[in-house]
Amino acid sequence: MPLPPLELIIAFIACLGGDGCSTTQADLYRKFIEMTGLNISDHSWREQVKKTSLPLLILWLWLRCLDAVSRKVISFEPSSPFSEFQHIWLHDGSSQAVYDELKDVLPGRFNKVSPAAIEMHATVDLLEDSFVRVQMTEDTRSERACLPALHSSLKRTLILIDAGYFELEYFGAVDDREGCFLCRAPQSINPVIHWCEREDGKQYHRYEGKKLNEVLSSFPKDKCMDLDVEWSQLSKRTFRLVVRWNGQRGCWVFIVTNLSRDNFSLEQVFLAYRLRWQIELIFKEVKSYAGWHRFNTKFATLVISLILLSFIVATLKRYLAHATEADMNAEISTHKVAKCGTHLFGNVMKSLMKKSRCLSRDLKSLISFWEKSAKREHPARDRQTGRSVLGLISGGAA
Repeated sequence: MPLPPLELIIAFIACLGGDGCSTTQADLYRKFIEMTGLNISDHSWREQVKKTSLPLLILWLWLRCLDAVSRKVISFEPSSPFSEFQHIWLHDGSSQAVYDELKDVLPGRFNKVSPAAIEMHATVDLLEDSFVRVQMTEDTRSERACLPALHSSLKRTLILIDAGYFELEYFGAVDDREGCFLCRAPQSINPVIHWCEREDGKQYHRYEGKKLNEVLSSFPKDKCMDLDVEWSQLSKRTFRLVVRWNGQRGCWVFIVTNLSRDNFSLEQVFLAYRLRWQIELIFKEVKSYAGWHRFNTKFATLVISLILLSFIVATLKRYLAHATEADMNAEISTHKVAKCGTHLFGNVMKSLMKKSRCLSRDLKSLISFWEKSAKREHPARDRQTGRSVLGLISGGAA
């Protein structure tokens, strides 16, 4: 007997985003039977969910979901230089160990600890607070091979990238398309310095024409440095390099960018790169509160399906969080939304499955609960030291 696809998907979403801790196929099967009341054997259920068509269906559903919910929900104050950007992409990856028997299909980087693992490379639009692109690969795939594809024009687009994705040719392509980028550079970089200035305005002409490693030891550790540099791989193209000493870690921090020095100060460059942390928080929400964890199953198709569904859960909850925020004079914490109201979220899924008249009531109950219990704790502090320090404001606080 074939499984009804809509009921199956809703049961999965309720299982991953609602109450309970489901870590096995048996947990998922029992939830499906509980919600549908269908008389389907465990064996038949397993045979259906391991089909290759399931992840394709879920991927199609997620793409439709993103098309439906993507809208601008965050913006910069007009006085902020970053208000010129229509899109700010945050790109990073996160890996997760899977069942060890999948090591031939999904090999992991750490053979002894996690012989099988999967990695999700994601691009999030900060201003839409939604995913733009996700690529799922085995954990051994090179990060640089998973950089986001570039449009023919990137005008008014800023891309924030982690050091693992450092790729000079890619930066050149972004620059050619009139886009902007910020990327933390690895410690091994050694470009030629064309121009160098300290944060207080003092210029160091004696460093011009020298390699970075030749003069780095003489950089002041209590001041930031602003440089124009060139790599031999990209001759006749200079990028901006800002340098700061991290006393806690005992190393230099390098940020490569093509943001104009006239419009974006050295400090603003460092603060802007900190916004990339928002994608780390999304990964945490997906892993901790949307069911993305190590499922005890040897079926790769089911593993992929469940991971995709975890991202659908996070997407739906963030959309509902911003919908809640729209009529409030306050900001909603997407982190709190992800972890609370799980029982009410489960009620919404049940009503949706049964096409119940209670759907509207259950949805209002969930939103009302979040209005009272999921506000951001310290919005004033955020404007001083948090994500709002550069003038970033959400719809509810605008």
